[in-house]
Amino acid sequence: MKKIQHVWFDFSDTLAFITDAHRTLLYQSFADAVGEPVSPAVIEKFKELHKKYNSHSAVFTVGLGLLPGYWADCVQSADPATLYTLADPHLPQVLEQLHSLVPVSIFSNMRMETLLPAIGLKKEWFTQCLSGSEFKNPKPALDGFYKMIELSNLPPEHILFIGDSVQKEILPAKKVGMMTGIVWSTAPEADFSFCNFEEILVAIQKN
Repeated sequence: MKKIQHVWFDFSDTLAFITDAHRTLLYQSFADAVGEPVSPAVIEKFKELHKKYNSHSAVFTVGLGLLPGYWADCVQSADPATLYTLADPHLPQVLEQLHSLVPVSIFSNMRMETLLPAIGLKKEWFTQCLSGSEFKNPKPALDGFYKMIELSNLPPEHILFIGDSVQKEILPAKKVGMMTGIVWSTAPEADFSFCNFEEILVAIQKN
């Protein structure tokens, strides 16, 4: 195993779990985008597109042809504290310790400037906050994964990307040569499977 010199995290369902308010906003935003009221049929249409594109953001930008960052703008229009909850109560302490060991960054299709403080995380713990809205094609497209390598200024095999989705995060990260870790589940495709954030800290300390 190559030495880990930079750790990148996904945000949604990795650092923070979505709430019912997030789902309500998601379906209402999709209904508005297709010009229909929220209904079981509209929700099912959204789910079908999500299954195809493996990303909320990609549903809007790739599936509906809307501008990059459309879903991120919808999230920014709401109170972020109502949309996400911290995924692990020990996460702030773990991130602070990780930050003292290696550079720690975020790559998310969301924008972090308001989301991080809303769930009690300090922006200064993160070397980079890369937003998928900067790219025409959001995750799971490879554009942002190549940008992570560029920003890290490291060979990809020394970068660990941690996310919650095999299709959206683990497989694309592996395609560009990164090490990968999945949280909250196990997956043979990932180099690491973490049940909690303390396990991530232990892995880096042993690195």
